[in-house]
Amino acid sequence: MTFKQIIGIFLIITVSVSIDDKFFDKSHIAIDPPPKDQVAGAVIAFYENKYQQHAVNLLNRMGKIEQWSCLYTLWTRESNWNPKSLNRKSGAYGIAQFMPETWALVEYKKTDNGFTQVEAGLAYIKRKYGGNI
Repeated sequence: MTFKQIIGIFLIITVSVSIDDKFFDKSHIAIDPPPKDQVAGAVIAFYENKYQQHAVNLLNRMGKIEQWSCLYTLWTRESNWNPKSLNRKSGAYGIAQFMPETWALVEYKKTDNGFTQVEAGLAYIKRKYGGNI
C-alpha cells in the first residue's frame, strides 16, 4: 500500500514521523482538541475534492471525524466520489450509490448535486447504522 492510498485520520503524537512529499499534495484540516475517546493529539482528515471536504466538515460537526477513513474508503470503492456514477446493472447512482428507492427512504430527491448526495449518504448511514460508518 502506498502512502497516497493511506488517506484518512492520523493522530499526531509526540513522535517524529518521516513524511513523503506526496503528503503535501493533499488539503487537510486539523481538529483540536481530539474527540474524548481518542488519545491526546490532533486528528487530521485529508481530502482530495470538494465533496470529500464537505463530508469531512459534516463528520466534524457530527462529532464523528474519527470515522472519516472508513467513509473515504467506502465511497471511494462505491463511486470514486463521482456524483454522476451509475451502476447500469443495479441502477445505483451517485457518490453513495443509492438505489432508486433509497432516496425516498432518507427523504431526499435523486440529484446530481454531490453535496446533497453526501448529506443523503450520511443521513442513510445515521438511519440504518446509527451513524457508525
